[in-house]
Amino acid sequence: MVTSIKDLQKYADGIEVELPGFVDGEPFCAKLRRLSLMDCVCEGKIPNPLLPAAAKLFDRGTKDFKSGEDIKDLSEILTLIAKSSLVSPTWTELERIGLKLTDQQLMYIYNYSQTGVDALKRFREQQTATAAD
Repeated sequence: MVTSIKDLQKYADGIEVELPGFVDGEPFCAKLRRLSLMDCVCEGKIPNPLLPAAAKLFDRGTKDFKSGEDIKDLSEILTLIAKSSLVSPTWTELERIGLKLTDQQLMYIYNYSQTGVDALKRFREQQTATAAD
C-alpha cells in the first residue's frame, strides 16, 4: 500500500518527541522533523570548513570526535542539525527567551534526525542503566 500524501504531510510538519528536560524530572517536548545530513551539505547549511567533520559524523557517528577542535566542529554541526530539525519551538524562539539546548538535548535531536524515535528509546535505556551504576 502506498503511503498517502496526507500521511506524509504529518511527517513534514514534525513529530512530537520527548527530549531530556532543562530540569530533572521535567521532560521537554518538541516537534521535530527528521533530516538528511547529505541534504544539509547539498543545500549549503553546513559550511565548507565543517564538511570534513560532517563526513566523519555521517560515516562513524560521534565516537571519533575527541580533540578540542573536533568537539568544536561537532558542536557546530549538532547546532545546525537542531536548528533545521526544530519545528516547535523553533531555534529562534528558544534564543528569543534566552534558552540554550543542553548537550544531551542536542545529542537526542541528532539521534532522532538520523534514526528516528526508536533509537531514542534505546538511548534512554542505556542512559538509565548508566545512571543507576
